[in-house]
Amino acid sequence: MDLEEVRRKLIDHIEREILLRRAPLAPDEDLIDAGFDSMSLTRTLVFIEDSLGVRIPDEDVVLEELSTIEKLAQFVHARLTQAKKA
Repeated sequence: MDLEEVRRKLIDHIEREILLRRAPLAPDEDLIDAGFDSMSLTRTLVFIEDSLGVRIPDEDVVLEELSTIEKLAQFVHARLTQAKKA
């Protein structure tokens, strides 16, 4: 799965299931400012695991690294790439 596909899946999920917003979420928009909270993060991590097959241990979750869709997509894509090599 390429980075663009990961980004699109995350945007779709977060806009529709988490933030419940109609306005598009920009890839570099701060998620916390958009209404993302700790429950949102938990739900998103479950989505990533269930839909994309990537498990992210709690100790690897650093909010600054996951603060935008773009950062989150890059993080998940890197995990997918690592999993393929293993």
